[in-house]
Amino acid sequence: MVEERIITINLRKELIKKPRWKKKKLAVKILRKKLERYLKGKVKLDKSINEKIFGSEKKFKTKLRIKVVKKDEKTFEAKLMA
Repeated sequence: MVEERIITINLRKELIKKPRWKKKKLAVKILRKKLERYLKGKVKLDKSINEKIFGSEKKFKTKLRIKVVKKDEKTFEAKLMA
């Protein structure tokens, strides 16, 4: 049986005082770090998360709903909820 979870992560606190040109790259690092701490394992981010963050011109949504699927004992795959 495949385990699935839906997690909502807010990145606003970490990104509020950073310059605009650093926010997108930093958002991916913070998102991965938060998910790994929460799930206690390695997390592989899906392409849809990168498209949501890097696809916009200047701003992006800082509150993301993510669907996490357990692949192995300590490996997870994260996808963006539509």
